[in-house]
Amino acid sequence: MLTGDLVRTRRQGELVVPRYLDRAAKARLLPVATELAAVLAASHGQKRAHVEAALDAVACRPADRPIVLGLRKLLLDRAELAPEPGLDPELARARLFGAAARVRRELAPLEPFRRERVVADVAAELGLAPEALEARLFADLRQNERLVGHRPIAPAALLLRYDLALAQGVLVHSTRVALDFAGERPEAVRGLFRAARFHGLLHQVVGDEARGYRLEVDGPLSLFGAVQRYGLALALFLPSVLRLSRFELLAELRWGLRKERALFRLTPEDGLAVPGAAGGPEPRQLAPHLEELCRRFAALGSAWTVERAERVIALPGERACVPDLVFRRAAAPGAPAAEIYLEAFGYWSRQAVWQRLEVIERGLPCKLLLAVGKQLRVSEDLLDDSDRAALYVYRESLLPKAVLAKLDGLAASG
Repeated sequence: MLTGDLVRTRRQGELVVPRYLDRAAKARLLPVATELAAVLAASHGQKRAHVEAALDAVACRPADRPIVLGLRKLLLDRAELAPEPGLDPELARARLFGAAARVRRELAPLEPFRRERVVADVAAELGLAPEALEARLFADLRQNERLVGHRPIAPAALLLRYDLALAQGVLVHSTRVALDFAGERPEAVRGLFRAARFHGLLHQVVGDEARGYRLEVDGPLSLFGAVQRYGLALALFLPSVLRLSRFELLAELRWGLRKERALFRLTPEDGLAVPGAAGGPEPRQLAPHLEELCRRFAALGSAWTVERAERVIALPGERACVPDLVFRRAAAPGAPAAEIYLEAFGYWSRQAVWQRLEVIERGLPCKLLLAVGKQLRVSEDLLDDSDRAALYVYRESLLPKAVLAKLDGLAASG
């Protein structure tokens, strides 16, 4: 992502408008982006300072310098810089400084401290040359990191990525985001909802496939904590929005030093694109804790199977329910077939849980297990009287045996 000083915008009344690259700017900057990418590829094995100096030396028009600094930042984000392999610098410092302290304590009055002798003795103990020990002492400092790899990107794609980063840099100042879309392929809609949950966004869905959907997301500046991490998650969600064919995104911002109210609007007409994407749905991913639950649940060897849910459950006029998982049990003697969906609420607001409970009370066309983190302070007793839904309050992670017990109980009711 771009840092705040690299995000170029202009104001149009209440609107904050990123200064996207027009066709002429892209044509002018393509050779610069090509040279920047070539410099990074040719700098493998070099120290960070050398890499940054080589990128700074790429010539450009003075007026384009802020854009080039942004391109340079995006390229460095794709670089892997790490200490040179070898002896752990912390161990090297501990051994050398410990030896130096012992030698100093044993010195006679006015006897000089011979640093080179201490370095040579410790280096011999570690099986290194004195010069090699000196080189390892501070190899873990940022300026001593070396470029050990990078994720290549085509120059034209880098320019597309720059425009996307401008929009992301504005979006992280939002307090609320509303996304309206309709007429999308079902797999694209499910991919968008999966992405919102995968990135841990506090959101709710209103509407249905026939009328279209509104996805409302709390912005990072509406939260009391974890603002930077949540802002990054919202920025990472934006490429999923761009995979829609028709949409309107409107974000309320706190903008500038005075945190004044402003708006940011994004539609397909802005021409943003995800580099390398073909416009398909988000990859079929689950949040890591749900992937872990699926793996451990399958290991129980129960009569239930679990897989990623593909259904959007929307009642007319109500908030839509987008389950994460679906559990199925085949019919057996004394046990009819069953299908139960699971929706996990982790880093969500307590209000979102109450809203889901209200939807459940009005009736759902399926059975639902609602998994809620303990930090949201919700009691499992709230759904004791329901034969269509159950609450599972978990501590650190969702436990497979506890989920299985809830499934069996819910399947036996109603």
